[in-house]
Amino acid sequence: MLWLSNYEEDLQQAFANADKSLSAFPPSFSQPARDFLDKFHVLKENRSKNYICYLLPFWLQEKSSVSIADCRRIAVANIFGMMYYHLIDELMDNPEARFKHQLPLADLVHIEFMNIYRDYFPTGSPFWSYFRKYVIEWAEAVTHENINDFFLNHPVRVAHKAAPVKLSVAAVYLLSRQEQMIPVLEDSVDTVLISLQMLDDWMDWEKDLKEGSYNCLVALIRAKNQLPEDWEPAPQEIKQAIYTEGILVDYAHQVEAHHKTLDHIHSIAPHLYDFHEFLLYNIQQAAQQIERDRELLENGGLEYWLSKKISNS
Repeated sequence: MLWLSNYEEDLQQAFANADKSLSAFPPSFSQPARDFLDKFHVLKENRSKNYICYLLPFWLQEKSSVSIADCRRIAVANIFGMMYYHLIDELMDNPEARFKHQLPLADLVHIEFMNIYRDYFPTGSPFWSYFRKYVIEWAEAVTHENINDFFLNHPVRVAHKAAPVKLSVAAVYLLSRQEQMIPVLEDSVDTVLISLQMLDDWMDWEKDLKEGSYNCLVALIRAKNQLPEDWEPAPQEIKQAIYTEGILVDYAHQVEAHHKTLDHIHSIAPHLYDFHEFLLYNIQQAAQQIERDRELLENGGLEYWLSKKISNS
């Protein structure tokens, strides 16, 4: 995983710089902000792993003229942006948030996020048009996701829930005077973000079902079985589709199709391509394991029991 290991030192510095900035917040906000940051530290165990959010500037840097120092600053901006949007998402999901200062904290983090980009791009820069575009994409996606069944009808809208990630694309290619590259990489990042959301939804479908959140895998199951839009699935129905009907194979085929559309970026953003290959591998492995288990069960319970004993020994 060179897409990660090559940049561990850069990430360590980016998170250290972000922590230093948050330490300068007013006392009532400083520690909560630093604690929230720690939940997303990509190099620590048992943390949320938003790899693309922090690594995209470095993945694009290799084929651009932007310095590694500038990419580190853009990565710090992305860390603050990620924090801001997570804080806002939590408030949207739970208006009675446990931390009553969460909205003011989000505003303070947003200032840090904006200040870094303002240092690079003055008011008249085309960067701010891209900024507006991505924020609108995000706003529409998080507002209308459940209503419009994005995964089935407008898959790119699934990616738009993380549209501000593309600020790295706009920043790197504007700084390197290669604005013509932005549309190409925007589309590629959207494709990767769809697959990333699909993988997350496979891993989190039970949680999403319990919370009533939109889930790509559940949407696919509904479509495959021609169920009505107001269908409210029970967990057992989803398990039936996964472990008996083989829906995860179809799901993996969609991610594989996404990967084929990314062939053109292999030379211009190889680590972005490799990251998507990592996503594809994970969903394929899950689908193949389920299929192997199902075949063993069909061949008889004893064979299944023996295979599990051998694999665990």
